[in-house]
Amino acid sequence: MKKLILGCAMLMAGQAQAAWLTAGGSIDAITVYANTNTILVTLQAGTSNLTNNCTTKTPVLAISSNLPEERRNRMYSMLLAKKASGKAVSLTYDSAAACEPWDSNSAAYSRIVRMY
Repeated sequence: MKKLILGCAMLMAGQAQAAWLTAGGSIDAITVYANTNTILVTLQAGTSNLTNNCTTKTPVLAISSNLPEERRNRMYSMLLAKKASGKAVSLTYDSAAACEPWDSNSAAYSRIVRMY
């Protein structure tokens, strides 16, 4: 009985993160604007398009303005370090989650949930 419960729990845990996808490559651009706290990250050409429900399918992802400032700054610093060193970055996003709004578009970009 314990094995059955454990097996069901593991199956459900696996399904909870099944929508997490990773896009990787070198960073082409990091874009910030004065009118928003959202940070946009563009991966270099040759990176495959994103699988998501957002309107932007090109490899542009967002650090959400909804994140606490400290967490957003930490992610921004990591992106700057990767860009300066020329190293590739892996950006994980949730393809089934809500998208980051941009101006009048309420579902513009996939939100980054993890990077390494």
